[in-house]
Parts: sequence; C-alpha cells; structure tokens
Amino acid sequence: MTLTIAVMMLACTGLLVGLAGGLLGVGGCFIMVPVQVWVFQAMGVPLDIAVRQAFGTNLLVVVPTALSGAWGHTRRGAVLWRSGVIMGLAGAVGAAGGASIAAHLPGATLKIVFGCAIVAGALRMLTAKPPKVKP
Repeated sequence: MTLTIAVMMLACTGLLVGLAGGLLGVGGCFIMVPVQVWVFQAMGVPLDIAVRQAFGTNLLVVVPTALSGAWGHTRRGAVLWRSGVIMGLAGAVGAAGGASIAAHLPGATLKIVFGCAIVAGALRMLTAKPPKVKP
C-alpha cells in the first residue's frame, strides 16, 4: 500500500468517525484503532509496533477533544471540577500503569485486550439504565 492511499484511507475514516461521533456523542477509537492497525500493517509495520502506534495516535487525538469539551461545559457551569481532578489524577496513574504493562505485551495480546474492552463497553451501554436528570 502506498503512503498516499494510506493517508486517504485514514482521512476518510477519520471524517466518518468524526461525523458519527458528533451525531452520536461517542468516541471513534473503537473504529480508528483497528483501521490504523490494518493500514500500518499493510504498509509493512510489524504488528507489535502497529498496535502501539494506533493506540498512541488515538490517545493524542483525545487531548484536544477533551480540552474542547471541558472548555464548553465549563462555560455553561456544567463541570464538577473536584470530581474531574480526582478522576483525572486516577486516570493518569492508571494510564501510566497500563502503558508500563502494555510495553511488555505482544501486539496480538493487545489486540485481544482491546477487543474485550470494546465488547465490555458495548455490553455496558446496552444494559445500563440512563441516569435520571432533575429538571
């Protein structure tokens, strides 16, 4: 696969994921990671590196998205900053621990763990009761 075709495929997938994310309010990681792994492997990147590149790229994309969302919700007074800071710190510790573990796992194992996490998230979304919102 040529670099031009790979870039076009990733750009088209990114546009579709962005559109779906905007309409449905979901992240695109569950679509972009497998597509990126496939494209990287088609370009000759070994699986172990392709999986890590796909994860890292998607995590980098989350940063401006999260900052934009936090800014917009803060302007509307809809952010509980104490809870957000606690969750952010816990997430940072978990991310560092997870990255340390993932650095020692083979790419095939990371693919399986990612798939299990996606299935668990889907099951949670299907079975969770929506929270009651006070008017």
